[in-house]
Amino acid sequence: MKKCVILWAVLALLLPLLIACGEQSGSLSDDSVPSTQSTDSSETGETSEVNNDILPEIKDLNEKPIRILCWDWAAGAASIQGYSGEVISNAEGTPGRVDVAKKAVIDAVETDYNVKISGVVTNSSTFLNDVGNMVTSGTYDYDVVFASAHYAQNFLNNKYLTDLKTVSTINLSNSWWDQNCVSDVSIGGKLFWVCGDINTYDNLGTWCVLFNKDLKADLGISDDFYTVARDGDWNMDYFMQVCRGVTREYDGKPGIDEFDLWAVGTEKFNAFAQVIGGGIHTISKDENDLPYLTVEVEAERTYAALDKIVNFYLSDEVMVADGGDFSNKGYSNVWEATVHKAFIEGRELFYICGLINVAGFREMDDAFGILPMPKTFAEQDEYSHTVSPGHSSYMMIPYGVPDVEDVGLVMEALAMKSQELVTPEFYEIQLKGRDARDDESEEMLDLIFSTRSFDLGPVFNWGDLMQCYYTVDPNFASRFDSVVDAAKLAMENAVANIQSIGE
Repeated sequence: MKKCVILWAVLALLLPLLIACGEQSGSLSDDSVPSTQSTDSSETGETSEVNNDILPEIKDLNEKPIRILCWDWAAGAASIQGYSGEVISNAEGTPGRVDVAKKAVIDAVETDYNVKISGVVTNSSTFLNDVGNMVTSGTYDYDVVFASAHYAQNFLNNKYLTDLKTVSTINLSNSWWDQNCVSDVSIGGKLFWVCGDINTYDNLGTWCVLFNKDLKADLGISDDFYTVARDGDWNMDYFMQVCRGVTREYDGKPGIDEFDLWAVGTEKFNAFAQVIGGGIHTISKDENDLPYLTVEVEAERTYAALDKIVNFYLSDEVMVADGGDFSNKGYSNVWEATVHKAFIEGRELFYICGLINVAGFREMDDAFGILPMPKTFAEQDEYSHTVSPGHSSYMMIPYGVPDVEDVGLVMEALAMKSQELVTPEFYEIQLKGRDARDDESEEMLDLIFSTRSFDLGPVFNWGDLMQCYYTVDPNFASRFDSVVDAAKLAMENAVANIQSIGE
């Protein structure tokens, strides 16, 4: 009898553990490490790890095909290297480590869910119409689309997209979905595109500042830019001071042109990116998740940011690729022929660009480093970074896709498994280990990714609002006055259209 009592006591102690293990048995996450967050224990005062992710269930989908249509950003662009697709891959020859990891993710999900995952990476001129034709005809060649936010906006205007919040098998609070994206691009509580560990090109579409270490030394600049950034002092006032007097004649010909030495290489889009660097959105949202024009509420701060940025871009220190100075020179790609080329050739101290450009500088002779976007205002508490809506990837599900809950379940599983296998390869090894050339740049990348946001302004460009940010001249106040009414009307119409989706 005593032995039985002891046995039952032991079983009572072990029962919670056995139940917990049983709940996880057979799950795709058996060999994964779900993301955790730290919480303070009220009893011990020590930090403990709590898993808040909701793990996808395992389900036999009877060899269901899951077909993916993915836009190819790398097609025809010499400065975009290393991108081969999202989830699927069009890489040729010996696959890189990221492509090997993606294949392992597909293999695992196909095995656990008994599905067949396939698709294409394309830059077809009919891409937009292909998605529209699927929805209008009810003939679905693809279940999931990966494309830019610009494509998402076009799809959304025509009601071609599923509200991802209506797909119960996608748990958007999970750590493998980018929570800033989830909150920033929703409208009226609806979400039609998202990024996370299932993507890589959203990371590459994040904006930063590169600097040439060798040129910095040649110019006699002794400040440690990493220390300045780490201390929170990397701001526009400091940045402009460092740039002063750097631009000079280099090619032996009179006059300064794209073949000379420059302090900064940039483009008109980056005027907007540096407004974001001030922690200012072009479109904000109210307590009901409905958008409004930020400039109507924060005009003074918006104008102060633009005044500083525009005047700097008009100075002799800055080469603006698409500013008009090089438009009549016959360049097929004015960016690659001017600011990109100058940085590769060691004639540009700073280059403001997306991380997608970094891979193209691996073979350059000079050493370079990665820095955050400078704070627009010195008094800011945090840095702030934007993600290009045109050069970043988002997952979307076409409206009306059959068995959407099963499609969502497979996407959830792919995202979770990608967090385990693809993200470490892409972020820690490919992006940080291969492209960043020092430990400090790796530290800066962590800072950049932790402070990025997703702005609706350049996605929709209601009433041509974004030209007020992209146009590099000091008359921005009058430009805003001329478009604000049209922008508000276009925004209100778009929101009404979005709210009607699914009704």
